[in-house]
Amino acid sequence: MNKSLFKNALYKITLNFFNLMLPIIIGPYVYRTLGAESIGSVKYAETIFNYFFIFATFGVYQYGLRELSRVKKDKEQAAKLFTSLFTFSLLTNIVALGAFFAASYLGYGDANIFPILMVFSINFILNIFYVEWVNEAFEDYNFITIKTIIVKLIYVALLFTFVQSSDDYIAFVFLLVISTLLNNVISFIYVKRKVKFDFRNISIRPHLKPLFLVVIFSNGNILYSQLDRFMVGEFVNEKEVSYYVMSQQIMTIINALMLSIIQVTIPRLSYLIGNEDNDTYIELLNKIAKVYFSLLFPASIGLFVISDIGVVVYGGSEFAVAGSVLAVFSIYMISLGIESILANQVIYIKQKEKMLVAFIFICGFVNLLLNGLFVYLGIFSATNAILTTAIANFLLVALEYMYIRKVLKLEFHLFKLTNVKYLFYSLLFIPTSYVIRLFVSETFLLFFTLVIVNGLLYVLILLVTKDEVLTMLTSKIKGKLRK
Repeated sequence: MNKSLFKNALYKITLNFFNLMLPIIIGPYVYRTLGAESIGSVKYAETIFNYFFIFATFGVYQYGLRELSRVKKDKEQAAKLFTSLFTFSLLTNIVALGAFFAASYLGYGDANIFPILMVFSINFILNIFYVEWVNEAFEDYNFITIKTIIVKLIYVALLFTFVQSSDDYIAFVFLLVISTLLNNVISFIYVKRKVKFDFRNISIRPHLKPLFLVVIFSNGNILYSQLDRFMVGEFVNEKEVSYYVMSQQIMTIINALMLSIIQVTIPRLSYLIGNEDNDTYIELLNKIAKVYFSLLFPASIGLFVISDIGVVVYGGSEFAVAGSVLAVFSIYMISLGIESILANQVIYIKQKEKMLVAFIFICGFVNLLLNGLFVYLGIFSATNAILTTAIANFLLVALEYMYIRKVLKLEFHLFKLTNVKYLFYSLLFIPTSYVIRLFVSETFLLFFTLVIVNGLLYVLILLVTKDEVLTMLTSKIKGKLRK
């Protein structure tokens, strides 16, 4: 392997750190400028759009990443796969666009979100040129990082120029589309320098079945968070959607940085499985899980203890009522992280998509039933919506883990004490935060005090216990500095 997994992780973490900092900088501006009502309308329209966009993308990214990672050293096979999946994506986007136009006109032609839906429809055309999976398969994270940062900076400049009031929500949506345009076209031009089209041996039929399975498991959020957003918009109101979405966005900002570890290792794990190197695969998998848990638990519990003031710092006092929503999202994040390891790094890489699809449907149906029950009882809200999703997702984790241990018989001990200890360390944030709140009350001061003190507490615990993850990280950094 000529690409360093550590360097790839650094590039990915750099990118995700930038993606973390960007919403922290512009998010408060957007939420305060547009307000809960306009943001709610945009996000409700985006939720409707996403249901159709799922079938436009049709799992090409995840499937292409896995399959190209296996054959990337064979130029002929790589060109054949790329051409086949590009052609398939062209067809799915055109069909999805037609269906979206029809549904938007018939269902929302007279609604205030109709113009927003029409702007979002441009993304179907742009998605044809979304080939970032090729760069990820070739582990070209340096290009992905530099390109994305430049595009996002252009977006920020345009945002502050053209979005000045709550009436500028259409301009806001247009800027999202422009950002997608730049990102996709630049990547497409770059990819075409490495992988050429080969229409002589195009083959789509063999990919249909695995793609269909991938589109279901990789878009499980249609029965989870996407379902929540849609039902909150239909049965509560659009303002409540904004509370849900803002809390979800805050969680996603934090979660994306940690998911870097999982994302950059998928091509390497696929390669090891493809070469039947099972021992190295298990060794790397257990190491990844340990590193990931050392970040996941403190991030989740840390988010929980600042949830009530975090929404005010991020969105302003208008979003203070969203504190309970963010608190539940912080717990949901734990299930989301664990499930990402089980699904992406084990079940999917082992090509057991059928069982994954079955589990996702079962638990998604549970979420739908619980949401329906709360609607029937008249107590459905953004908080209850994410609560039902968290319950369903923890059930999904349990089913996947039992399948891995009992059926696949994989020696993957995810919940051993050396991994779960990071949860116990992080739970100390709760009494620590309680004591701090007795002495500090001003919102911004309290927010930064909680973050800094709990962060230092966690690092101190790792130092005192001579934690191997911290030791490994510092040794890696020292080794790079010596070079």
